Amino acid sequence: MKFYKGPGNDGPHTGSLWSSTGTLLATGTFSDETATGWQTLMFPTPVPITAGATYVASYTDPNGFYSSDSSYFEQGPAVSSPLTAPATGGAVANGVYHVGPGFPTSTFRGGNYWVDVIVTTP
Repeated sequence: MKFYKGPGNDGPHTGSLWSSTGTLLATGTFSDETATGWQTLMFPTPVPITAGATYVASYTDPNGFYSSDSSYFEQGPAVSSPLTAPATGGAVANGVYHVGPGFPTSTFRGGNYWVDVIVTTP
């Protein structure tokens, strides 16, 4: 997984992958971070995913200096084959967050917090 690190977003940072119901599937600590830019974490064991299933990728930001774009997911889905991040609306909440460690369930105006997964297909 990866996240975009802006100025002042000092670590350490922990990344997690969750099922849509809050089951923790993998976690790890980002290492060799640069001052800014994309930071990458490869889980010790690859996580198998199921086509059509929903997952949540998150990272802890101990100092509160996270990157975000307000209303990003209100504009429509983000598609980067083979993945789709759905638009926020109705029963779907995208751009979720959680204050402190834990499963992200809160949302604010469909914001994008620039957390992504790395998928390898056969």
